[in-house]
Amino acid sequence: MPIPTSNPIVVAPSPTPFKADDSVDHGAIERNVEKWLKTPLSGFVLNSENGEEQFLSEAERLEIVRTVNAARGSEKFIVGGVDSSSVTDSIRTAEALVDAGAEMIRIRIPRLAKDVSAYFEQVVPRVPAPVLVIHQMAPGMFAGGEAPVGAEPEVIGDLIDIDNVFGYIASGNVRFEARVRGFVTTEKPFWLGNGLIVLAMSAIGANGACLMFGNVGPTEVHQIISSVMDGDLATAQEIQARIIEADHQILSRGAPGIKAALDIMGYDGGAPRLPNVGVSDGEREVIRAAMGGAGLV
Repeated sequence: MPIPTSNPIVVAPSPTPFKADDSVDHGAIERNVEKWLKTPLSGFVLNSENGEEQFLSEAERLEIVRTVNAARGSEKFIVGGVDSSSVTDSIRTAEALVDAGAEMIRIRIPRLAKDVSAYFEQVVPRVPAPVLVIHQMAPGMFAGGEAPVGAEPEVIGDLIDIDNVFGYIASGNVRFEARVRGFVTTEKPFWLGNGLIVLAMSAIGANGACLMFGNVGPTEVHQIISSVMDGDLATAQEIQARIIEADHQILSRGAPGIKAALDIMGYDGGAPRLPNVGVSDGEREVIRAAMGGAGLV
């Protein structure tokens, strides 16, 4: 599917379901995709922290992309994730993801490279698909807040200006990203990355989103951003207030939390990959109650 051209675009990092023997459950992935195709979700982000990428081999990550690509037919689009500080390895991984079916490549600002500008100047022109730059220097720290800074706002603005860069995914640090917004051209997408701050980030100019909560609440995220873009702040505030507790209860538990939420909604979430464990029965009921309050179930 062609990448959407109208805002807001809402994508979600897809969790990876596993079988009882801890192998990737491709049948469950297919069933989940079939359900997501019926939602306002714009696309799937694969090879992400939320998808437990650090617990998957490269062969498994690529096979997941192929499975989603086959299951989605010609609908929605796929973003493949790259997290490497190596120019050579980043290009190789991006090429493999595109070959497996990804139409866009999300690249994290490298955490071990002092000169991030040189990294992107060498990588981006050689990636055979549009690039999303994500500012997430502490993967797994889903709650955001005072997140580590990977580059100064002026530098980030220059990175987004590079040809073949599609847009930017901001961190959870609203104070920092408010400055970044002034350096990122309005001609390129500026996406938020956290459900707790959809309203706040929309208010400073975010026009799309890539976030865990998008797996369970893409309609609500889309409505908040659209309402702010249309000047309807009251509607945006009402929806944001309604989803805050659900997002918090899910997000604070990381991948096990979103998997439990998906189970509650009838998707195939399941347990995280060993040695991690899923949420307790008590935690699951807390999540269920919060989702009920948000109108998700």
